[in-house]
Amino acid sequence: MANIFRNQRPIVKVGIWILVGMIIVGLLGTTVAWYLSSDGEQQQPIAENPASEEDIIATEIERQEALREEYEEMLVSDPEDLTVLTGYARVEMQLGELYLQNQEESQGKEAFQRAVPLYQKALENEDDLQLRLELASAHQLLGDDGKAEAELNKILEQKPGNLNALAQKGILLESREDWDGAIQVWESVAKSPQADETTKEIVEARIKAIKEQE
Repeated sequence: MANIFRNQRPIVKVGIWILVGMIIVGLLGTTVAWYLSSDGEQQQPIAENPASEEDIIATEIERQEALREEYEEMLVSDPEDLTVLTGYARVEMQLGELYLQNQEESQGKEAFQRAVPLYQKALENEDDLQLRLELASAHQLLGDDGKAEAELNKILEQKPGNLNALAQKGILLESREDWDGAIQVWESVAKSPQADETTKEIVEARIKAIKEQE
């Protein structure tokens, strides 16, 4: 996979790794408004000092790599520790996102691949909806849409109105060019009592962009 997004049509090139990462921590809403426009194109913030931004990313990668080594050692000592498994998986996800920011897609993919079995092991110990959402994100970022959808459906079976799972499924269906399915899911997001006005505006923009694409 030389380029994770090579086969994506313009409508779904909305910084999926950024959006999924934000969904993971429940920040759908005001945090994503800056880069979703009505035509579905990615709007990147203008960095005042690109070189400084690169340095910050490089420093954070170094920090997360050091954390990864620490978690690796802790996991050897206690392979069943849920806290270690969860922390280790999240460090790998953070690394994956950072490497993608740094245009290092192969390293990003490797980090997401390492995260998957850690999440799976953690879920064997405890069925946690947030961890399952994060596992779905890892699968989705690796292009394993079928596995991602299966995890999202498990969440929605337990919590049909889970806003984060619905939003992530909407992104997934867009990536498949299942426009009708995506619209249906986005409409469910908009109707959710959990959706604030900014989230509803973003949903309206997604639906408008899809309809213009059809």
